[in-house]
Amino acid sequence: MEAFPVLIVLAVAVTIMEVFVAVYLIKKHDMKMWQSLYTSLPVVVIVWVVAFMYS
Repeated sequence: MEAFPVLIVLAVAVTIMEVFVAVYLIKKHDMKMWQSLYTSLPVVVIVWVVAFMYS
């Protein structure tokens, strides 16, 4: 249970960074919102699943 806060903090950090990546892809590379979600959402889901599995 000691690793729980560290994994959750990392998951939150990755989620925030993926939001920035999605905004960058939409603004600079003229991607549609669904395309940026298609690239960012799997990363966020995998990180949160791992954070909850190993905590």
